[in-house]
Amino acid sequence: MQEGRVLPAKEVNRDLLRSIMTTPNWYWVTVALMAIIVIGAMSAAGLMINKGMGLTGLNRPVMWGFFIVNFVFWIGISHAGVMLSAILRLSKAEWRRPATRAAEVLTVFSLMTAVTMPLIHTGRPWRLVYWVYTLPFVPYDFARGIWPNVRSPLVWDPSAIFTYLTSSILFVMIALIPDMAVLRDRTTGIRHQAYTLMAMGWQGTPRQWKLQIIAGILLSALILPVFVSVHSIVSWDFGMAVSVKSWHSTIFAPYFVVGAVHSGVSAVVFVMILLRWIYGWENYIRHEHIDALGRLLIVVATGWFYFFVMEVIFGFY
Repeated sequence: MQEGRVLPAKEVNRDLLRSIMTTPNWYWVTVALMAIIVIGAMSAAGLMINKGMGLTGLNRPVMWGFFIVNFVFWIGISHAGVMLSAILRLSKAEWRRPATRAAEVLTVFSLMTAVTMPLIHTGRPWRLVYWVYTLPFVPYDFARGIWPNVRSPLVWDPSAIFTYLTSSILFVMIALIPDMAVLRDRTTGIRHQAYTLMAMGWQGTPRQWKLQIIAGILLSALILPVFVSVHSIVSWDFGMAVSVKSWHSTIFAPYFVVGAVHSGVSAVVFVMILLRWIYGWENYIRHEHIDALGRLLIVVATGWFYFFVMEVIFGFY
């Protein structure tokens, strides 16, 4: 990896904080377009709840339909974010910084999107209130003798997802503490108070930097097993289904994990190229970064192709 041009700190802060400190006109146009899409999506969701989940392709023997497929897609994208960030952080690759930040943020937002999919898939998302609302100590449904089927993979998913979401948010927030301190020192009013809270008293002392680095390394080592286990559980959503015999395969867990890394690294590359183009960050997201991630993508794609061939071969038994 070639070293880029060394930029003064003042120029770096000006370039990278411009997107936060100022609001360009195209931002409001984008917000309006996204609002239209959200309204359309809410209308479609209302129609689906009114007419039934059959509109999504959900039927016997197809037990999963559109939303679980979408759930797997977003979970897969989120996985490579933390995986990429954790591995590069543990290997102390100095070129990693633009890639890891994009990967970490992508992970959190992808997980937040993924969490909504199983709720919509139930067909009765309002029952979440029954699960959360409690009588003195017991959830409302449980008090009435309505218990979840613990043998269902859809019960395993929430525990795995929320564990992963919690660890990912913690992972991202620890990495962002110095950045929050920079924003704290350059803002006023409510934004200053918010950034002060998130900076958690950061002053940039040698001891704070040392503790932040240690925390990042420890979380990187701890989050990798979580990443593997979560997508293995997602694969069992399909592997444990009784309706499709060809899905009863032990290859599903590694197959899904490698596939998640493949889609996630692709998403990270896409986000980095998009940010480079929109904000003009050619000095920070360089061709060398894209090239390195492209090489990683080739390796991951080769592994994924191996499992793909194995799945076909297993079908002949």
